[in-house]
Amino acid sequence: MIIHDVEQGSSEWLMLRSGLPTASNFNKMVTSTGKLSKSIDDYALSLACDLFAKKPLDEWLGNQWTDRGTELEPDARSMYEFQKDCTVKEVGFITNAGWGCSPDGLIDDDGMVEFKCLKAENHVKTILDYNRTGKIPTKYIAQVQGQILIAERQYCDLVFYHPDLPIKIIKVVPDSTIINGLLQAQAKVLNKRDLIVAELENENVK
Repeated sequence: MIIHDVEQGSSEWLMLRSGLPTASNFNKMVTSTGKLSKSIDDYALSLACDLFAKKPLDEWLGNQWTDRGTELEPDARSMYEFQKDCTVKEVGFITNAGWGCSPDGLIDDDGMVEFKCLKAENHVKTILDYNRTGKIPTKYIAQVQGQILIAERQYCDLVFYHPDLPIKIIKVVPDSTIINGLLQAQAKVLNKRDLIVAELENENVK
């Protein structure tokens, strides 16, 4: 595991991610039950484009809600540190064995944290659904499990924060089904990515 001291969103951060499977996109590799996603081939194609160009191409730059999440993250971090009586170590990017992640912070030697700052109705819905089912939203399962795997952690606190509503902290531990699915998907996506890159390189010598 290598921790890269770069600012998230910077050109250096984008270059580190280029062509590399990253946790925020792991739902393109596996489903919430650990099975191969139908999007895996398209994801491999996207990674191949970046790897061949040696820079990120068609990078998604976010929207008003991701921008809002970035703005609220310092407040979420402060509230979390107060409630858990801990210190969050901010990191830029982590690489490990052919993939990477950008966690919102590491806790001691065994934990990590991921903040989600949703709009009010989605925030409340997440709290109510978790209280009734004990399950986190399916859209975050692959990301959180992937971060635990890449950062070699024993748990991830998934934190839902809204400045005017109750905070919700959910401790997520490794799920062998999802992690094994990710490992199988990684082999498939990297192999397909590299085959596409090789074919593109052959185009250059014709």
